[in-house]
Amino acid sequence: MARDTGLGSQYKRSSRRRLRLAELDWDMKYFYWICATAVLALGIFFATQFSIEPQSIPKIKFSQVHTPEELGKGVFERLRLEIKEAPIVLLGVTPNQIEDMELWRGFFEANQEPGSKYDVIVVEPMLPYVELFSSNMRIDIKEEMPRFVEGVKKAREQGLRVAVIVPNIYSSQLLKKNPANRLKEEYKLDIVSFSVVKFPVTREQEAAFDPPCVFEEGKDMAGTGALGCMIRNIARKTYRKKFEDNKYSGMMEQTGAKDYLILLNRNAGSK
Repeated sequence: MARDTGLGSQYKRSSRRRLRLAELDWDMKYFYWICATAVLALGIFFATQFSIEPQSIPKIKFSQVHTPEELGKGVFERLRLEIKEAPIVLLGVTPNQIEDMELWRGFFEANQEPGSKYDVIVVEPMLPYVELFSSNMRIDIKEEMPRFVEGVKKAREQGLRVAVIVPNIYSSQLLKKNPANRLKEEYKLDIVSFSVVKFPVTREQEAAFDPPCVFEEGKDMAGTGALGCMIRNIARKTYRKKFEDNKYSGMMEQTGAKDYLILLNRNAGSK
């Protein structure tokens, strides 16, 4: 029987020691990996569960144009594919602001392609300047929603595409229980919303801006706080911009899967 010289035993003990250290090192790496994953998961959980203000995705960067129609044409060009796949759209405006209507006029003028053009234009009768459009129907979609839905369904059965011009507080899907969300949840209509809104151009204007940014329970009496906060957050990107006289300032961001917000202001000096 071969005798152990002592050197072999030392080698075996050293090998076992290195093996144990390697196992310990792997265990520590595994532990750190588990901890990092847990922290990341918790971060995502809290961000999704407790985040107060939703985020938006830029679609048209801040720009200044000579007419609102230019921005309306830009909306169509930027979202040509999305619009073609949207047979029912709500087009929101700020009441009594003709430039919002002019923006949508430019949108309709640009959107003339077969399969993309809107065949039926519905307008809210309370809105001024609706004479800018060749409307097929005038109906208060909030007060006559069942009748409106019936008309939309009949139009879709005939393969017609429908665009509806309404106040922006009706169209924005940021606002719960408004007509846009009722049409989706109660009547299961697959709609896409585009809402034109005004925006503050300085932090000082935020305090007096309507709709205000309000999220505290019991303080958002009008139920428009979410829209006000989104407008404020997007508008802050423009506060250091130089606004040119006699032009219109605008930008567009996506605020939901099928919800878009278009900020449009008439600059100082514009007629």
